[in-house]
Amino acid sequence: MTQATLDFYNFSYSELVELLDKEFGATKFRANQMFEWVYRKGVTDFEQMTNIGRDLRERLSQRFVFPKARIHDRQISTDGTRKYLFEVEGGDLVEAVMIKQLKRMTLCVSSQVGCAMACSFCRTGTMGLKRSLSTSEILRQVNGVIEDAKNFGDSFSNIVFMGMGEPLHNYDGVTRAVRNLTNSIGYGMSPRKVTVSTSGLVPQMRKLAESGVAVSLAVSLNATTDETRTEVMPVNKRWPIKELLAAVKDFPVGPRKKVTIEYVMLGGLNDTDADMKRLVGLMRGLPVKVNLIPYNDNAGLGFNSPARDWVFTWQRYLNDHGIQAFIRWSKGADIAAACGQLATDSRKEPRPSRLPVLQEDGQQAAA
Repeated sequence: MTQATLDFYNFSYSELVELLDKEFGATKFRANQMFEWVYRKGVTDFEQMTNIGRDLRERLSQRFVFPKARIHDRQISTDGTRKYLFEVEGGDLVEAVMIKQLKRMTLCVSSQVGCAMACSFCRTGTMGLKRSLSTSEILRQVNGVIEDAKNFGDSFSNIVFMGMGEPLHNYDGVTRAVRNLTNSIGYGMSPRKVTVSTSGLVPQMRKLAESGVAVSLAVSLNATTDETRTEVMPVNKRWPIKELLAAVKDFPVGPRKKVTIEYVMLGGLNDTDADMKRLVGLMRGLPVKVNLIPYNDNAGLGFNSPARDWVFTWQRYLNDHGIQAFIRWSKGADIAAACGQLATDSRKEPRPSRLPVLQEDGQQAAA
């Protein structure tokens, strides 16, 4: 009976070590070699892995496959940002974005097909949730962009899980991908340069804090009162601001490291003078920095962009009161690649946007 093939990109390093020992009688050293060939050198042909014995290479080639990224479409913004539409398993489509910044490129990847969080200012939330991506489907976005970036003579230095989906709702797939991205013999990225964002799944934040997975954390706050936050982010009904910020306070950060608080400024709704002052109070004593994100009304969801001068006023006020604040202006708006604009038409039948049914530990309950 022929054994099923295995998708290499779905394995973490420790899982690969265990499999090679159990099935092939191979040592940990062979896992090191495979990781270096695949992730550091981009080699997926076992015949080229010449420091592995021929017999073992033949056996490995019969078991492992290395699926390629399928770029369905690529758009380039006037500001240099590139948006990729990737086709994943089952014909589903997800988006990844290479964000052009002043001194670097940042890759934004998706973790789910659609999203269940239903944040009212985000187009992805209008899709509802179809499914979570596998670790391989996440890493294939990374591989596809690495390969395509050669055509532009550039690459990325940072990765953010801020594309389609709620990353911590796909906890296992995302954390396994992060481990491979930050493994010194994997992609070799610094944990400081890999950021996982969440809308506020508190049990998953605490699980991540205790897991030992080295990664930067970003939390979408987007309001200073529970009333407003519940209006724009239904997840607040489950885990309100007080519980969310308690999890932020407890999240382990290294020296000179901070949790990023993301605050999408919705003109006239959450950007009042009172909100500005309340935000200072909420942030006081927390290991955080704040990213102010002026809402991009090109998303067409009925919210307004704040006045540009008012955004700078917020930044000055926060900085003057000891809260490190930055402004994150939208990139790629002309190709719908900006914050809150990612959505695809791969969903033939729209599903209602709703919160998932979660257990007490934050895992999604069985349907």
